[in-house]
Amino acid sequence: MFGIEKTPELHIEKLVEGFREVRRVLRPDGVLWLNYGDKYTGGGNGGGKQDTNPGSHGALTAKCMPDGNLLMLPARVALALQADGWILRDDVIWAKAISFNSKYSGSTMPESVNGWRWERHRIKVKAGWGKDNPHPSKGNSGRSRMGNNGGVFNTQAKYKDCPGCEKCEGNGGLVLRKGSWRCTKAHEHIFQFTKTNDYFCDMEAVKEGLIKGAAGSRFDKGKTATNGEYRSQEGYRDNSSGRNLRNVWTINPRGYKDAHYATYPEKLVEPCIKVSTSAKGVCPKCGSQWARIVETKQQHYRKPGYKSKTASGKEYGGKLYDSMYSNETATLGWKATCNCQSSTCAQGIENRQLEPVPALVLDPFMGSGTTAVVAAKLGRNYFGCEINPEYKKNHIDHRVREVETGVNKDEARAGQGALFE
Repeated sequence: MFGIEKTPELHIEKLVEGFREVRRVLRPDGVLWLNYGDKYTGGGNGGGKQDTNPGSHGALTAKCMPDGNLLMLPARVALALQADGWILRDDVIWAKAISFNSKYSGSTMPESVNGWRWERHRIKVKAGWGKDNPHPSKGNSGRSRMGNNGGVFNTQAKYKDCPGCEKCEGNGGLVLRKGSWRCTKAHEHIFQFTKTNDYFCDMEAVKEGLIKGAAGSRFDKGKTATNGEYRSQEGYRDNSSGRNLRNVWTINPRGYKDAHYATYPEKLVEPCIKVSTSAKGVCPKCGSQWARIVETKQQHYRKPGYKSKTASGKEYGGKLYDSMYSNETATLGWKATCNCQSSTCAQGIENRQLEPVPALVLDPFMGSGTTAVVAAKLGRNYFGCEINPEYKKNHIDHRVREVETGVNKDEARAGQGALFE
């Protein structure tokens, strides 16, 4: 079973073997997207605790490496897959949360990384009867269970200040906690692997809209510290229909209410499927994808410019920059990338028999079925593998059925069926 190996070497060896089978069935123009997180030796938190959760790659221990070391597993896996024949095209960073940014912070799981600090020494109070109880136990009626003396039953232990002991009395009731520190883990890697360099990709499907005048954009050229204005440069070109996707994605994690240890949000899967599979579909005979027919036009327009100024405010240069060019791309239609249409016409087969069919998405580790759900929403076919039958029964079947029929899990369990099946 993947994820319970004792060493990184064994873990990576199994992954390479598994993805070798994926490469065997993948089309030459196919793409593999691999989302992979990291781990520390001795446990998931880097503090030396043993962690046997399969979702965190087990309690891995690297040779000649003490506990608390970051294993750099994503890099190790990527290098191993490269050595096995895969072509690594990109390393996308999934930024779940970021710092030093006033517009976006994101969210991530909290971690015990408190560092060194003096704290008030507190002692645990056992469960039992008491008047001061923040967690009273409730009976069948919903009321708190009361004792004869008016107290309530404390079901959870609580803490109170230590009255004084050998640990804290010499420091004014304080104790020194020596915790570890590092930045909270807020990113994962998404590797783009291909079988060949002749792989399908649809850039237009994942283009981002432009924000004119935004700091750092192409329209930011010519901004000066003296006047803060923007200068349009003569002959400067930009694509007003959108820009190519960057390889740092700020996407918030999304919780999954049912029991599953590692789920990623649907928004993380969408660009991977959109750019690697044709929205129009594939040839039903040979499986080749249909590509867009695009038309790019250069649009020229004039924008008021200004003369550059020196630090003293004097103008120089004498030329006013006001010409702007924009390349606008439009999709006119779709066309097959194979010759099956022409060859079948020669055999007298009607063209309608070769209308494209949905592209196929494979997920070798389905888990809760998020990839299949997104594939269904985007109109793609899907196929997957999952070693745990409980995941298929309790997660995948219900989630995919809900997308395809509109009947959610609770309604399906109650016997509600789709109106048309």
